[in-house]
Amino acid sequence: MHRRHGDCTLVARGLTLGLVLACAASPARRERAAPGAEFPNLERQVARLVNEHRATRRLSRLAFDTGLATMARTHSGAMAARRVPLGHDGFEERAELVGQVLPFLRIAENVALNDYPVARTAAVALRGWLRSAHHLENIEGSYNVTGVGIVRAKDGTFYYTQLFVARRR
Repeated sequence: MHRRHGDCTLVARGLTLGLVLACAASPARRERAAPGAEFPNLERQVARLVNEHRATRRLSRLAFDTGLATMARTHSGAMAARRVPLGHDGFEERAELVGQVLPFLRIAENVALNDYPVARTAAVALRGWLRSAHHLENIEGSYNVTGVGIVRAKDGTFYYTQLFVARRR
């Protein structure tokens, strides 16, 4: 969905059922992690993998912003705790919060989930996004800043939120 918000365009892309099923496929073995655990190293890994993909398309790198990561992590935590369903509920509110600290021209969001082992979960999430036209559009879009938030639910499922921002100069 595209919505105008003041002089900013908000872009939210929903997950298709096929992507949810592809990303949610369970591996044979699941390792344990503390419920609600956060994964800042995995968040940076996702940003690095996205930048590697962008480089193959000769697109500029996205700068990693820890404030955006915190906002993304809050949404992932809400999904992991089942306070909101997997998706973009509250996106406009997140966009308003982002705009208060990082003025932007455009903002978009990708979300995902999977329950792969820590060593594979980030690559699996990215692979799912790259196979979805809407998510790929965000990854390859004209953005210059990103933040990734990952939280693991009690059942071991990783919840991902990645924010993409075209910062106003």
